[in-house]
Amino acid sequence: MGVTLQQIAEMADTTKSTVDKVIHNRPGVSEKKRAQIRQLLKEHGYEANPLAKALNYQKRKMKIAVVLPGVTATPWIRSGMEVVRQDFQSFNIQTEFYDIGPSDAEGQAACLRRLSGENVAGAIIMPIRAEIVADAVRELISRKIPVVIVNSELPVDGSLCYVGQNMQQSGIVAARMMDLFTDGRADIGVISCHNMIGHEQREQSFKNCVSTDYPSFRVTDTKYILETPEDAYAETMELLRQNPETNALFITCGCVEDICRAVRDYRQSFPENNRPAQPAVVCYEKYDEIRDLLRSGEIACTLTGSLSKQGRFSMRVLFEYLVYDRIPDQKAFYFSNKIMIRENC
Repeated sequence: MGVTLQQIAEMADTTKSTVDKVIHNRPGVSEKKRAQIRQLLKEHGYEANPLAKALNYQKRKMKIAVVLPGVTATPWIRSGMEVVRQDFQSFNIQTEFYDIGPSDAEGQAACLRRLSGENVAGAIIMPIRAEIVADAVRELISRKIPVVIVNSELPVDGSLCYVGQNMQQSGIVAARMMDLFTDGRADIGVISCHNMIGHEQREQSFKNCVSTDYPSFRVTDTKYILETPEDAYAETMELLRQNPETNALFITCGCVEDICRAVRDYRQSFPENNRPAQPAVVCYEKYDEIRDLLRSGEIACTLTGSLSKQGRFSMRVLFEYLVYDRIPDQKAFYFSNKIMIRENC
């Protein structure tokens, strides 16, 4: 008969709850005690009984919170989550989706603080970039609520893991594609957004790569939008009017359709015999409207980070942790960037 959790606690001269913290990699245990308990677990071959826990969860109801801002990527991420939710229906797990405005940091933080006081078994969060959101996530973690961060990273300790696109790589790949579609000479307008760390990572990686690897490139201007159709259109129009030499656009965020509409209207404001050339547009993801813009030639290239897979994977990580005690073997799971052009869209 295998050793029990209580016996491990007695050997380590501590409590069952402390051993449980070590097993599930939770805070609140000194490094010395943590090392001692891990050694005892290894020596005695202790294994939690995942089947017993799974059967126990079938008997009681759990609530999982999914907190996503209302950005273009959200429906795709959520569609992947729905697939996994169907797989775990028999475990009596209730999934509640909380929709927040695309840049409403205060609203997201307030939602997370409310969840801290509720009987929530776990949370998946696409975090808006703000310290109040980071603080609210830390509060969830401090209350021993497991958290998975999806799509855009957040600088907090103690989450189960991060699931998302490799943003650093994505900026480098975007610069390379820009090189191909502009014959190596480009006056580039960058359209980004402050609401997600992921947007900043794409932007900075792209600009760093441009400055070191592409001396004939020049970033003419950078506009930060609110990720609403009206603001995306207005800021793009202003960028083009202020920088008529722009022959390429790099878009780190959503509202691509509205940005391209502004480009179309700007070009059509000129007489046909004096109309600026279509800029080479490099953006992200493969929404239906982006595929249409690829086919029409208004977008040169898009990089997809497998949004639905991000949703599926993040939900599965959390479910398997709650139901089977499976701790992720990595702190970050990065999905590679896939290139899509008109010929393969």
